[in-house]
Amino acid sequence: MRSDCRTVVPMSQRPVKRGSAGRAGFTMIEMLLVLGVIAVIIAVAWPNVIRLTGQQRLLESSDKVRSLASSARIHAIESGLVYQFRYEPGGRRFVVIPFEREFESVSPDAQGTGASSSLGRFSKASGLLPEGVSFAAPKLPGTSSGTASASGGQKLSADLFSGLADAAKLEQASWSGPILFQPDGTGTDIAFEVVDRRNQRVTVTVRGVTGAVTVSRIHQMEKS
Repeated sequence: MRSDCRTVVPMSQRPVKRGSAGRAGFTMIEMLLVLGVIAVIIAVAWPNVIRLTGQQRLLESSDKVRSLASSARIHAIESGLVYQFRYEPGGRRFVVIPFEREFESVSPDAQGTGASSSLGRFSKASGLLPEGVSFAAPKLPGTSSGTASASGGQKLSADLFSGLADAAKLEQASWSGPILFQPDGTGTDIAFEVVDRRNQRVTVTVRGVTGAVTVSRIHQMEKS
């Protein structure tokens, strides 16, 4: 019989494979490379994230303006009264109030509710654009036949804002000309812009024949 003369080598004396240490170092390099790639991607993508966030805020702000103006049109039709929408050129405030002052009153559910509130009978409502978003200077400097003036600088009497939570601040604002909504559904034919700090703009348009209020896509101001 042959005896098994294999020699058992202790673990501490076994040779270490060179690939193990080399592989550990290569993994660290891989991690550094991945982190570097991630940093580059973030650096490239972050401005776009900021831009898209700003665009979303601009669109939401413009839609609030459109919504309040459209509600004023509906209210004018239902109440049989002329309503006016005004905005603050270069500022952030906008308001809907009756144009016929003898009917001015505020319904309890409309006080201080802001731009998103629904209009009650003979109600008033005001809104405020977020920081970094404002109404641009109007395109139309004056009036002509059938065209309304949107030029700013008009001060309104304090009693027009009575009952609104921000009445004192509204009184201090300089307003655009009135954008009217008639009981027959028609309105003032006009366009104005909402702009952000990046000079991105959305045009809000009121169609005179139908009184419909629409908003455009975001665009940049054309250089003259």
